[in-house]
Formats: sequence, C-alpha cells, structure tokens
Amino acid sequence: KNQIENVQNMTELNVKEIDQIANVINGVNEIVSAIAAAVEEQSSATSEISNNINQVSQGIQDVNENISQSSSVAQEITREIVQVNDAAREISNSSSQVKSSATNLNEMAKELNAIVGKFKVDV
Repeated sequence: KNQIENVQNMTELNVKEIDQIANVINGVNEIVSAIAAAVEEQSSATSEISNNINQVSQGIQDVNENISQSSSVAQEITREIVQVNDAAREISNSSSQVKSSATNLNEMAKELNAIVGKFKVDV
C-alpha cells in the first residue's frame, strides 16, 4: 500500500509539475505571439514609412524639375529682355538720326527758300 501511495504521490507531483511546465510554455507562447504581432506592426509601419519616403522623393524630384524649367524660362525671358533692350537702343539711335536729318532738312529748306526768294519774277 505504501508503494501505491508513493506512486500516486509521485504521479500527482509529476502532474502538478507538468501543469506548471504547460503554464510556462503557454506564457512563452503568449509572449512570442505578442512579439510576432509587434514585429508585424513594426513591419507594416516601416513599409508605410518607406512608401512615404518614396512619395516625398518623387515630390522633391518634381519640384526640382519645375525649378529647372522655371530657371530655363527665366533665362529665356532674360535673353528676350536683352533683345528688346538692344532693339530699343537701336530705335533710339535711329530716332536721333531721324531728328538730326529732319533738322538738316529744315535748314536746307530755309536756305532753298532764301535762294528762291532772291529770284523774283515780275509779271
């Protein structure tokens, strides 16, 4: 009878220890599941951050392209302003020449009138 009680006691002790081991394993499983969920969440967040970085990078590239185009347009406008300036200078020079020629022509007309005025014809 003692042997049976000892076996029963040992069996009961073994069952309790197996339950404790099962509880520890369940606890470890819960921790591993929580870690796996956190890793999945972090992976998802990392993927979203990566996508956002790609979008920002594309946006910066678009802005740089627009700035480059604006710079090209500004350079073209500057060239055209220089051309307009040159044309205005030429017009100003031509205008001065026309005025000078008109003044000379006016003086010649006066001289011609004076010369013609000397030839009076009597009728």
